[in-house]
Amino acid sequence: MNTDIPIPGTVQLIDTAGILHVEHGAGHKEIVLVPQPTDDPNDPLRWGKSRKMTSLVTALAWCFFIGAMISGLSPAYILIEEDTGISVADLSTGNGLMYLMMGWGTLLTQRFALTYGRRLTLVGCAVLVTAMTIWTAFVKTRGEFFANRFLLGTFTSPQETLIEIVVGDLYFTHDRGFYLGLYAWSLFAGAFLCPVASGYVAQELGWQWIQYILTIVGAALAIGSYFFFEETMFQRDHEKFLVHAQQTGIATSTAADMTKTPEMMASSDSEKNYITQERSASPVTEYPPPMSAGPTRTYTEKLKLWGYHNPSQKISFQMIIMPFQLLLKFPGMFFSGLLVGGILSWYNVVGGSQALIFGNAPYNFSANTIGLTYLASLIGVSIGCVISGHFSDKLAVFLSRRNHGIMEPEQRLWICLVALVLHPAGCLLYGVGASYHIHWFGVVFGLGLICVTLPMGSTLAYTYIMDSYREMQGDGMVAAILVRNTMGKFDSPQSSLQLLTLVGFAFGYAVVPMINNLGVRYTFVVIACLGEIVWSVGVVMIYVGKPLRLRTAQSYWDLVEKTGAHAH
Repeated sequence: MNTDIPIPGTVQLIDTAGILHVEHGAGHKEIVLVPQPTDDPNDPLRWGKSRKMTSLVTALAWCFFIGAMISGLSPAYILIEEDTGISVADLSTGNGLMYLMMGWGTLLTQRFALTYGRRLTLVGCAVLVTAMTIWTAFVKTRGEFFANRFLLGTFTSPQETLIEIVVGDLYFTHDRGFYLGLYAWSLFAGAFLCPVASGYVAQELGWQWIQYILTIVGAALAIGSYFFFEETMFQRDHEKFLVHAQQTGIATSTAADMTKTPEMMASSDSEKNYITQERSASPVTEYPPPMSAGPTRTYTEKLKLWGYHNPSQKISFQMIIMPFQLLLKFPGMFFSGLLVGGILSWYNVVGGSQALIFGNAPYNFSANTIGLTYLASLIGVSIGCVISGHFSDKLAVFLSRRNHGIMEPEQRLWICLVALVLHPAGCLLYGVGASYHIHWFGVVFGLGLICVTLPMGSTLAYTYIMDSYREMQGDGMVAAILVRNTMGKFDSPQSSLQLLTLVGFAFGYAVVPMINNLGVRYTFVVIACLGEIVWSVGVVMIYVGKPLRLRTAQSYWDLVEKTGAHAH
C-alpha cells in the first residue's frame, strides 16, 4: 500500500510550531484554515460574518418551514378524512410517498445544485413548494393527494442535502459543526413545534387554514431567498490543498494512528512530531500560486440565478448515479447513512407512539396536551444540537492539539459515547416506564433523552462526510440520505428477529402494529437494543475509520480527477 497518497480527511488543523506558511483563523492564530481560502473576494470563505449569516439564516428559515410543513397536517387527519373522504390510512400513505421522494428526489435536485448553483435550486424549489402547499388545501381525492405528495417530496428534497453543502461552502472545518447543529435544530424544531400550533388552528379555523398560513410563510420565504440568499458555489482547486497535506507530513500518517486513544496520541514519540514540523517549514514559494481574484460582484450581479456552471464539471447520467458508486466504494459513506437512518427510525417511533402512550390510561391526555409534549422533544433536540455541533468543534480542536495538530474526522465520533448512554436510558424511561405507568414527568423526561440523540446522528453523519470526503461531499450527502430512507421505515414485523433484520420502506407505518404485537414495553426494549448497535458502530469507526480511508484513498482521488469534482 502506497503511504505517500494523501488520506482524504486527514488535515493539519493546528499549527503546533507556528511555522506553517498558510492562512490561520482570526483570533485563533494556531488554527489552520481548512480549506484554504483564495484571494478572490467572491470566495464565500472570504465573506464577512454578517454576509455569511444572512445567506445561512435564509436557508435555515426555509428548512424550518419545510419541517413545519411536512408535519403540520398530522393533528388534522381526522378532520381531513371527514371533509374529503380521504382515509387516514391514505393520508399516511401519501405522506410516506412524500418522505420517499424527499430522499430519492435528491438524485435530481442535488445534482442540479452541484452543477448549476445553490441559489437557483433553493429559490426555484421555494417557489414550487409554496405552490404545492396551497394546492394541498384544495385536494379532494386520493389520487390528487398522492400526486401532491409526490411532487411536494421532490421539491422539498434540497432541505435534505443542499443546506449541508451551503454550510461547507461558507465555513471552515474547525467551526462547521456548530452551523450543522443549527441546521439540524431548524429541521427538528419545525417538525416538533408546528403540530403544537396546527392542532389549535385546525380546531378553531379549519384544517385548510394550516395550509393557508403555511403558504403565506412559504411565499415570504421564497421572496426572501431571492433577495437574501447568495450563490455560494465556488470552484476551488483541491490540488492546492493536497500540496499542503503532503508538506505537513499528513500523507505519511499511518492507519494505526487512529487506533490510539487520546492519551496514546499525546504520548507519541517526539521524532514523528519533529519530522512533521520540519516538513511544515517548506518555503511559501513551493505552494501553487493562489487562484486569481476576480472583481467583486455588484448587488445586481448577486441577484442573478444562473451562469455559475464550470465547464470542467461533468454532466452525464453517470453523475446522477454517483451516490450509489460512493456507497459501494467507501465504507464511511455507508456508515454515515446508517447513522442518520437510525435516528430517523427513532424519530418515527417517537412521533408514532406519543398519542398511543399519552392518549390512553393512565395518562389520558387531551389532543392539545399531547401536542405540548413536543416541547420536551424540542428541549432535547436543542441540547443534542449543542453537543453534536459546537461541542464537537471544540473536541476536534482539542484532540487535534494532542495529535500534533493533525485532525482526523473520527475525532468527532467520541460523542457517540454520549448517545450510547442516553438512547437506551430514554427508551427505558419513555417506553418501558410508560408500560409500568410511572409518573408522566418520567415518561416525558425519557422522551427528551431520546430526542437529545436525534440531532447527534444527523450532525455527526454529515460532518463525517464533509470532513472525510470534501470534494465529493455533495453526492456523499445524497448517498447517506438514500441509506437513511431505506432504513427510516420498515414493514410491520411479527417478531423481534424480523425487526432486527427487515429494514425497508415502511418503518413509519409499523409503529402501531409493533406496539400492538409486542406491547409498549418490549417494543422499546428492541428499539433500545437497535440503537445501541447503531451507536456502537460509531464507536468502532473511531478505530477503523482511518484505515478504511487509507485503503480507499487512491480510488477516491482517481474518482475526483475522473469526475472533475473539485471542492466547490
